Amino acid sequence: MTRNGTETTQHADRRLIGAIHRQIAERRFSALAAAVREHEARASRHTIGARPHDVALYRRLRQIIAEV
Repeated sequence: MTRNGTETTQHADRRLIGAIHRQIAERRFSALAAAVREHEARASRHTIGARPHDVALYRRLRQIIAEV
C-alpha cells in the first residue's frame, strides 16, 4: 500500500511540475507577444511603412495566437 501511495504522490508531483512548466511557458509567450505588439505600435508611429520582415513577424504572431 505504501508503494501505491508513493506512486500516486509521484504522479501528482509530475503533473504539478508539468502544470508549473506550462504556466511559465505561457507567461514567457505572453511577455514575448506583448513586446512584439509594443514594437509594432512604436514602429507604426515612427515610420511611413513597416519593414517586410516586421510585417511577417506581426502576421505570424497573430497566426500563433489564433492557434492557441
